[in-house]
Amino acid sequence: VEGQNPPQQVRAAIDQLGGIGKFVRRGDRVVLLPNPQGRTPGASTNPDIVAEVVRLCLGAGAATVTVSSCHGPGRWSPTRIIERVEKAGGKMKYPDDAKDWVTVKVPNGRVRKELTIIRDALENDVLINLPVFKQHESTGVTGTLKNLMGFNSDSGSFHQGETYLHQAIVDLASVIPPHLCIVDATTILIENGPFGPGRVARPKKVFAGTDRVALDSVCCGLLKVNPRDVLDIRLAHESGLGKMH
Repeated sequence: VEGQNPPQQVRAAIDQLGGIGKFVRRGDRVVLLPNPQGRTPGASTNPDIVAEVVRLCLGAGAATVTVSSCHGPGRWSPTRIIERVEKAGGKMKYPDDAKDWVTVKVPNGRVRKELTIIRDALENDVLINLPVFKQHESTGVTGTLKNLMGFNSDSGSFHQGETYLHQAIVDLASVIPPHLCIVDATTILIENGPFGPGRVARPKKVFAGTDRVALDSVCCGLLKVNPRDVLDIRLAHESGLGKMH
């Protein structure tokens, strides 16, 4: 959905998928994963988009809507996401105890046979992935697949060369299946990602869907990138996590 009003665009995109009630039911525990990378334009998920998702989920009867990731409050505070989430009725959760993490086996992992991730990534009724699409110095682009590293306990260990990094992202994605992905492409970094500062583009678009690979593939066009040239997208397609065509 293209437009000038991100919350309205979120509603319209979800309506095209059948409405929020297709994903969230009364009493559900909903977990959200936005991308907090500072206040530089195009670096973090638009806080108005995150807040609108909180409102929609609560309106559908969700018992709780929680933003949960590996990041502490210091990473979130410059993004304005905290105040928007809390004003909308959601909660922020920061890992502060061993019980907040769980170590899981990766049945089909090629480079990661187990991973330690935020427990909320798996223990939820509905998981909604909320990345901002942008250029990334390590992976070329970052979207729904790369954003899942926000649940990982030791993302530094993923950086063992380009091929290893992309495959580790796919291994992680194989054990964390979001029920819905909403991609912020309202204002995006087109250089010096993920943090910037750098040149930005303003596509003024919001994308929503259930196929992570398809979403990332479509969004590659915003950066004039062929999705076949983004290794994690190609590997995820070949692994059956979605369709890049």
